[in-house]
Amino acid sequence: MKKIFLTILLVIAVYSHNLKAVSLSMGFLGQFAISGASTNKSIPSDFRDFDSGFSFLIGVNQSLVNTLSVSILAELGYYHDSYDFKHNMLGDRITENYQFDSFLIGGFGKFHFSFFSLGIGGGIKIPISAVYKKEINSSANRYYLSRGDIKDIFQTSIIPYLKASLDFSIFNYALFGLYVNYDFPIKFQKNNFMDNIIVNKNYMTGLDIGIQLGYFVNFEKYNR
Repeated sequence: MKKIFLTILLVIAVYSHNLKAVSLSMGFLGQFAISGASTNKSIPSDFRDFDSGFSFLIGVNQSLVNTLSVSILAELGYYHDSYDFKHNMLGDRITENYQFDSFLIGGFGKFHFSFFSLGIGGGIKIPISAVYKKEINSSANRYYLSRGDIKDIFQTSIIPYLKASLDFSIFNYALFGLYVNYDFPIKFQKNNFMDNIIVNKNYMTGLDIGIQLGYFVNFEKYNR
């Protein structure tokens, strides 16, 4: 992942250095999605929970031709992730649910075609706190996890992600779109302090499909 992020930063640096006339671009996004999670597949296919978040974006926009432009944006925000799993063990129906509240740091590139745009990017989500819920038949227990607890349970305490979006501009400023967010697998530490409670001890990954609403402003161009 470090190599990927270094490559992205290098591309952004080279791109920015060669710009002759750019606009400063700033925006805000709110997101809501259905969420799927998996412990044994690369791409989850069973959606039974919901995720949400918001982020601020700032970067540059370069006009290429009349109705075509490209943006390079940095993204900072908050994201709420849900991972929900169901197990059947010895006749018992067991449900595990993780709820992460994370600080999001990422980068995003967008190609603008008239009134719509295509975007792709990625980054990391840094869980600040989490809630783990385990339900066996009709009996449930809830555990509140701090940042330190998360570090003790998982091999890495960050969630790398990739994101793609299709957005439509309304009145040149408002934005409505669809997005897909994929969380790379995060692995559990062996013999962690919740080892006797947690059922899934391998890894977990997530996939979100949702909508996003936002507002973007491009400021006056300036020459480099």
